[in-house]
Amino acid sequence: MDPVSGAVIATLTVGSLQGIYRIIRGDARRALLPSMASLPAPLIDKGLRRPRKQLDRSVEVNTTTSSSSMPTSSPGPILEEEEEPEVEETILEEVAEEEEEAEASDLPSAPHLDDVEVIGTEVEAEQEDVFAERLGREGAATGEVQVSLIWFNKNDLDLSVVCPSGERISFDNKISNCGGRLDIDMNESGNSDEPVENVFWEKDAPQGRFRVFVEHFEKHDSNDVTEFNILVTVDGSPREFKGQISSGDPPQEVCFFDVE
Repeated sequence: MDPVSGAVIATLTVGSLQGIYRIIRGDARRALLPSMASLPAPLIDKGLRRPRKQLDRSVEVNTTTSSSSMPTSSPGPILEEEEEPEVEETILEEVAEEEEEAEASDLPSAPHLDDVEVIGTEVEAEQEDVFAERLGREGAATGEVQVSLIWFNKNDLDLSVVCPSGERISFDNKISNCGGRLDIDMNESGNSDEPVENVFWEKDAPQGRFRVFVEHFEKHDSNDVTEFNILVTVDGSPREFKGQISSGDPPQEVCFFDVE
């Protein structure tokens, strides 16, 4: 046998022996490692539950975000909105009645109307020119129903008209719910000896009885007793009343009139 053939046979023999050795060694290692199928399954506590995340309604969804940039996932559980408890109709009616009563009680009204004596005396010859001069000077408005007050010193008198509803129009309630307005209020500071005050309904005055009051609010003049005149005009028909009032007197009802 030549040397080359001998070398080839020796090489093949060594390779075969190594292959047989690896096979035997691999079987031995597989025998040391247990199969995954033979491992016992882990114990799971079925009493544990993952808490459900509440829906955050304060988060606004940006509709401009492209769908490709948002992660895809399976839709989660849909949470049902809790229904608001229904409010009983009787409760709503009671609340409405309470609001109406509160509004009515807030309307200014003259005190003890039924116990007040009417003090005004009707004047036969009206001083319409005196009223017109003072009302025009102050830019007073006119209307279908108008009540004006004039007096002749610097004391602060206040004109009040009580509407058929019981609401009082005066310096602290210049616009009534029935459309009457007090647009001229003078002598709060006692700066005029020819003052005038004016209440009017431009149109659609409510039907019923109107009551006219004068109050001596503050003394600015040396004369305490203050004489005054009131002119009532309804649909163009004037009537004038006169009276007097002193500091400390309660509000005086001067006259009343009816609108039909």
